[in-house]
Amino acid sequence: MDSKFEVFYFPIRGRAEFVRLVLAAAKANWENKNVTDWSKEKFSTEGLLYKQVPMLIEHKSSGKELRLVQTGSIVRYIANKFNLVTDCPCKNALLDSYFEGLYEFINGVLKEVFSNRGKENYDEILKEFLKSDFVKNNISYQEAILASNGSNGHYMDDKLTYVDIIAYCFVDSYLNFPNLKGLFTKETTPNLLKVYETVGQNPDIAAYIKSDKRPAN
Repeated sequence: MDSKFEVFYFPIRGRAEFVRLVLAAAKANWENKNVTDWSKEKFSTEGLLYKQVPMLIEHKSSGKELRLVQTGSIVRYIANKFNLVTDCPCKNALLDSYFEGLYEFINGVLKEVFSNRGKENYDEILKEFLKSDFVKNNISYQEAILASNGSNGHYMDDKLTYVDIIAYCFVDSYLNFPNLKGLFTKETTPNLLKVYETVGQNPDIAAYIKSDKRPAN
């Protein structure tokens, strides 16, 4: 692929980390384009639909440019462009459904973590959240999907797909999060941890994790 990509986002991992990891696995030519003055760039940046980041900027060899927002749309665009999907439309539709369910889980965790930050009983709120039906149900959904694929560290067949990478990023973000210890354990999430281990061994993912491209937090 001759395209060059930029990831427009704040100089933190955040939601752009899903995009960065997929680009890394794709062996794409990409770099970070950091937000420097959000109060201005929110309104002045070309193609910034919904006034939200991350935004993927693709500079094509033809001279044309694509600007794409919404994390899910960005991730799936890269995945389809760089073969981080299967060659079967039915399986790809299943992957889309797996992604949607997983991302709903991720968003629920993010909402709980950030909407309650600063409250005096923050630790207790998150401890109770870990016991909630939302967490228990979503863990059971993901574990069942992965078990149906043979508990082999992948969501589909034995191929690395974008859903594996999203799951890796999710686990990596919260495996050692101080207030959410116990979200991922060998007893409750063995299959998600297997995905985490498998994707972490990918040379391109491992190289990115160690690189200066990755924000510190």
